[in-house]
Amino acid sequence: MSTPSLSLSDRVAGCWLGKSIGGTLGLPAEGKPGPLNFSFYDPVPTSAPPNDDLELQLVWLDLLEKRGFALTQRDLAEGWLAHIHYMWDEYGRCRWNLRRGVPPAAAGVFENWFVSGMGSPIRSEIWACLCAGRPEHAAAYATLDASLDHGAEGIAGEVFLAVMQSLVLDGVALREACERGLAAIDSSTETARALGLAFRLHREGLPEWDAYRELVAKHGHDNFTHAPLNLGLIGWALAYGDGDFDRSLLLGTNCGYDTDCTAATVGATLGMLLGAARIPSRWKEPIGDAVWIGPGIQGIDAPKTLADLTARTLALAERFAAKPPETPVRVDPAPPLSSAALPGTILLEPLDGSTPVAWANGELPGSVLAAGGAEWTWTVGAETRSGVLLVALAREGCRLLIDGAPVIDCPAGVPFVPAVHRPASESCAGFTPTKPTHRVRLELRSRSTGQDASVIIATPNKHLTTWSGEVLPHAARL
Repeated sequence: MSTPSLSLSDRVAGCWLGKSIGGTLGLPAEGKPGPLNFSFYDPVPTSAPPNDDLELQLVWLDLLEKRGFALTQRDLAEGWLAHIHYMWDEYGRCRWNLRRGVPPAAAGVFENWFVSGMGSPIRSEIWACLCAGRPEHAAAYATLDASLDHGAEGIAGEVFLAVMQSLVLDGVALREACERGLAAIDSSTETARALGLAFRLHREGLPEWDAYRELVAKHGHDNFTHAPLNLGLIGWALAYGDGDFDRSLLLGTNCGYDTDCTAATVGATLGMLLGAARIPSRWKEPIGDAVWIGPGIQGIDAPKTLADLTARTLALAERFAAKPPETPVRVDPAPPLSSAALPGTILLEPLDGSTPVAWANGELPGSVLAAGGAEWTWTVGAETRSGVLLVALAREGCRLLIDGAPVIDCPAGVPFVPAVHRPASESCAGFTPTKPTHRVRLELRSRSTGQDASVIIATPNKHLTTWSGEVLPHAARL
């Protein structure tokens, strides 16, 4: 289904309206496994709440207006440090890596467990709108964007959506746009397999919820923001929704998991397909036209309304169409990097007496796994003096002790999601230091080198901090 007679203005307005509608509908269900049973907003809003799915794109809108189209990874890194202050998952890891001096080309993949999260696929619309009808350019910008906080799966998700949406904005039928978007990404990624499965099951006529169960069985994950699963669900909702706004949007919500993202992306895509005027009034009226941003986005000239956002997006798109760059933006490969040379690094002493190993925060080195744990010295600095949040998490169980006293006793089998803002209750604790240094000991219940295990120290506002006592530059203002 497509409506080629629509103007780009109609489609861009529909994009941002659909994004706002879907994010508002899906936000209350975020993190819940499906199937769910939404038929409308619950609760019914009086405006659209802030949502990072849209907010981060406003940072790139502001950056494009001020710096033009020849963006680099360095430009986006400066945008992250200056304007994006959220600590969630890959966002927090991106800021932590950049604060430690990790080159922007490596920031997405260096010591980042959330390389396959949904934080970048949700940012596709700004590039699709900028590059409407130019899928190669949309893919290049999406790759550039995603490389700052993701690896192959997050990049594949954003590229698929940016290419598919740039084509829909140009009047290409949704099914063809999805096929061309899938062809634009690395076929070896799990994201490509999940999308391919969703489209194949639809072509074969499998009932929608049977197809859903097969997708979840093959691509389910401890982390509800896992991009391959959620991209598969977006593809599933678009295929089975068949161009109907209500049906597509509700499938994109009732699928569960990262629902504010799936519903927002489906809503934006259907808005591009249909235009703002053809989105049913019952979805528009409760949220109005206002654009609200949360405290984690600071220092930008943000639009106050969807109308303003549409006008500014179209102005950029017109400038881009008049003189597109001769070559797409460049994404540099990640350089080799060692934690040992970066600030915030300490030495872990494996419990088997083997050679100490450099480490900073998060996932544990293989030598520590093989040794069944490690000890280290925590030097209390300015950021940790008033207290910290600690996470100790291992698939086969672990204990964290400070000065010999147990602080965390995490059993085996706890879902492995090493996120400070949403840890399993058994894996986290607060702690207030009582002296300048403390001895920390991690005891793993298994010496399996194949298990995931992580220890995290964070400030009370849930931003990563150092065990070394160093205060890194560009501290978040949230």
